[in-house]
Amino acid sequence: MTTEEGVDGECWVCVEGSSNTRSSKLVRGCACRGAHAGFAHLSCLVQAAKHDEDRWDSCPTCKQDFTGDVRLGLARARWKIHRKHPVGDWQRLNAADGLASALQDCAGDPAGALPLFREVLEVSRQVDGNDDANTLVSMNNLASLHQKMGNYQLALPLFEEAIEAQRRTLGEEAADTLRTINNLAMLHLRTGDFLLSLPLAEKALAARQRTLGKDHADTLSSIENLGLLRWHMAHGIYISFHDADTFEGLCKLEDLECSKELLAEAVKGRSKVLGKAHHLTLESIRALGYAEKRMDELRSSAAHTHLKDISAEPPLAKKHRKR
Repeated sequence: MTTEEGVDGECWVCVEGSSNTRSSKLVRGCACRGAHAGFAHLSCLVQAAKHDEDRWDSCPTCKQDFTGDVRLGLARARWKIHRKHPVGDWQRLNAADGLASALQDCAGDPAGALPLFREVLEVSRQVDGNDDANTLVSMNNLASLHQKMGNYQLALPLFEEAIEAQRRTLGEEAADTLRTINNLAMLHLRTGDFLLSLPLAEKALAARQRTLGKDHADTLSSIENLGLLRWHMAHGIYISFHDADTFEGLCKLEDLECSKELLAEAVKGRSKVLGKAHHLTLESIRALGYAEKRMDELRSSAAHTHLKDISAEPPLAKKHRKR
């Protein structure tokens, strides 16, 4: 569940309740928990964000980023306000970047996100320069979108350019550098280059645990990604959960066990930090379910094969006792 609707309770902005009209319904798209916490009218969230820029992206109570329809609604409202500003205006750039991210993550609309991400990067290069931190984030965003769209040949040079500049200007363990390293690892995963992906994913996780802590959202993302990488390594190819049901090759039990442990850790961490109903937690639960199912299938198959082998063994020759 990415967005919840509340019937009882009140909006934390205007302190009024819900009504039957769509615009006046109470919604919650964050990690707040409980029957009433975190609910608000979307129109009230927009008004709050006009007075505090941080409210476009995150909840002031749980400090987590908005998700689902709430994030998408806020992003669209922000773009409507700022789209007519000059192309180089920072508020317009932030609004375009936010809408592109929301279209990609919440609406499943990469085609809608692509021109926005391209514009943001182009303008950032012109206004701020190629090595500016914001330009490098934009570079990473566009590369990640190309990756998700299957345009790996377009994503790779952008990731490599961003990492080289981030290492030089921000440092090896800066949060933005580690995010790009993690994304590059996922690109190599999608292309089946596991030997390139694994050391990058492990490096990003170790550095995030050390610099951000084990419960940080980025750390939990690295744990999840490494668990997914081990899932694919267990099969020897990049394979979706759905296609794994018809996979007929050999599966490496050691990698699958490692995948299961990492995904279980991601579920535990995300449930604690984001809540069990958060869409990222649900993604981890889904992935863990497939890993557990695959483990059970392998163990059942191994036991069945062992029984067949035993039954197929020739009987021992009888030894005659000496009279």
